[in-house]
Amino acid sequence: MRSFGEPGEDGWRNMIVQGDNLQFLKTVFLNQDHLIKDKIKGKVKLVYIDPPFATESDFQSKDGVTSYSDKVESVEFLENLRERLIFLHDTLAEDGSIYLHLDQKMSHYLKVIMDDLFGKDKFINEIIWRRAYAHNDPSRCGIIHDTILFYSKSSNRIWNKIFQKPSQEYIEEFFDQYDAVRKERYNRLPLDAPRHGNGGNLIYEWKGMYPAQNRTWAFTKEKMAEFEKAGRIHYPKIGIARLKRFESEYEGTIIQDIWIDIRKIHNQSQELLDYPTQKPETLLERIIKASSNLGDLVLDVFAGSGTTAAVAEKLGRRWIMCDFGKHAIYTMQKRLLNIADSKALGNKKKDKKYGISPKPFCVISVGAYDFTRVMNLRKNKDAYISFILALFGIPREDKDFVSKYRLDGIYAEKDGDPVEIFPVWDDDYLYHVKVDQEYLKEIIIQSRGRIKGDFYIIVPETCTVISDMTLPNHAGDTVYFKLLKFPYKILEEIARNFDIEEQPDSPSNINNLVSSVGFYFNDEVVIKGRKENGGFRLTTFKTMIVNRGGKMYEGLDGLSLVLIDLDYDGKVFKLDK
Repeated sequence: MRSFGEPGEDGWRNMIVQGDNLQFLKTVFLNQDHLIKDKIKGKVKLVYIDPPFATESDFQSKDGVTSYSDKVESVEFLENLRERLIFLHDTLAEDGSIYLHLDQKMSHYLKVIMDDLFGKDKFINEIIWRRAYAHNDPSRCGIIHDTILFYSKSSNRIWNKIFQKPSQEYIEEFFDQYDAVRKERYNRLPLDAPRHGNGGNLIYEWKGMYPAQNRTWAFTKEKMAEFEKAGRIHYPKIGIARLKRFESEYEGTIIQDIWIDIRKIHNQSQELLDYPTQKPETLLERIIKASSNLGDLVLDVFAGSGTTAAVAEKLGRRWIMCDFGKHAIYTMQKRLLNIADSKALGNKKKDKKYGISPKPFCVISVGAYDFTRVMNLRKNKDAYISFILALFGIPREDKDFVSKYRLDGIYAEKDGDPVEIFPVWDDDYLYHVKVDQEYLKEIIIQSRGRIKGDFYIIVPETCTVISDMTLPNHAGDTVYFKLLKFPYKILEEIARNFDIEEQPDSPSNINNLVSSVGFYFNDEVVIKGRKENGGFRLTTFKTMIVNRGGKMYEGLDGLSLVLIDLDYDGKVFKLDK
């Protein structure tokens, strides 16, 4: 855990969570991890998520025909999101709300899923956000909007009235009068009201006028006199007097379900972080103000560039952000650390800064792992062994290592030392056995003193509770147990298709990083470089990451992304490029 600032009396720190958001949500559901126990489950007032739309290929083959594999991809996207929505529903407080940001290709499918999970009666709005004025889409209408589905946990939801400034067209149409004294446009409001009973002191003559028979004046005679003195009464040629409402006094209309007044981030904007899916702060400002209050907890598990966190911070809300990508994590970390220098909310002056340091926050990894969806590895045992050895750059040889070491589970050697592969294809091991000190002692007992020196174990990180460990064998020699751990995500990918996603090849391909197992596999790399004018040049790069063929990448082919802090202080990494 990396911490920035000391928590207050309540012990709360805002959180950036690095990891698979499904596993994080399962951890929240279990409510056991001490970092989050009783802090999140059922306490979130607002969820906003902007998941990768997964529609870059439109789920079609090159000739435009929808293929079976494309359908599978589409179904997997929907099912993966549905799983997360189930757990997000559980995180919400009873007066909480969720906003699901989508594009026009998937919103209809998700509307059906949301109706099922939250209930049709909990559907509040389909919000249309016009993100551009025009778009040149060949052979069809230009696509310029996103859809935001707004649901609540219960009928008792938080809702704060948010006023939307009118367009100039609205002002010109409805503020159709001009006051020469104030030099300002105004519209006209009724000065009369429906009559109740005998009307009391609200029935009187004003400037020779009486209200209609079934109506009264809306104000007392004394108040009318105040309006008259202030020049606030409009007298038409025909009809009853009306009250002037000046343009400067008009708050606007309560927000409607079509938002045309929030522009996407301009390429010259102070907000721009060079993050492909970044949303404007004004969009999140409206959502957070409408459906949460000061001090409330806001959650975003597809946090990306951290716009939700930045706006929640500026609005005095507590927040939790989750994302898998290193790029996203470091982008958010820097954005929060530098938030005092960012633009203030609700201020049209470009040079007006927020000016306040961030409240305490931390960057953590939290995850509970569920193996129930892993496919049957027993029948694919041989393919798994070959793949997992290649992942660590260990050659598979046609030798009987079990007989050599008199130990089950030895499938290779690394620099002449035995390599055990933890048998995840055995349900008992997968679900119940952990690599701990007793497990290592049992290996020594079974070997009858035959092993010494280095002993490697390739194991999913969730099947072990220890790190590298040194133990003596029966002869008094030392055994150095070295654990080659890998994330659950890799096991899940192997189980699905024994394949590994190719490395993304550009920063704009950021969403592909989410599905790139190799990118998240934390292995050592050998890297050398030299400074040059305007930057530095990589001269050496070696990695153990393997490609689809199970072979290690050569040269820079295994490199997907370089994160650079141009002014590193030796303590905190602040992503610049």
